[in-house]
Amino acid sequence: MTSRKSIAERVIARASARGTPIDEDPEFMAIVELWVAGDIEASEMRDRYNALLEQRSRSKRSLGLSPEVSAEMPEATVLQESARPQADAPGWQDSINDALGAAMKDDR
Repeated sequence: MTSRKSIAERVIARASARGTPIDEDPEFMAIVELWVAGDIEASEMRDRYNALLEQRSRSKRSLGLSPEVSAEMPEATVLQESARPQADAPGWQDSINDALGAAMKDDR
């Protein structure tokens, strides 16, 4: 049986190779570490990830942020994004879903 740590490392490496480094998202990695340690099952990791995405989406909506920056928006009001990958960036969710799928197979 493949260890959870090796599954996580393999999926992280695959995501990085595709240009979507999931290990740069500390909130997601905290969830992964709980799974690797055996504190939660893959289904709980998936549920927590979905809740994280929903929380981020609500936060963006409440701030009135969109992926596009309006030309009318004063420069002083533009919020600087962090260096971590964006949950709504192309390929990001696919990478996480790969990780969750691998985890779910291992938990069966």
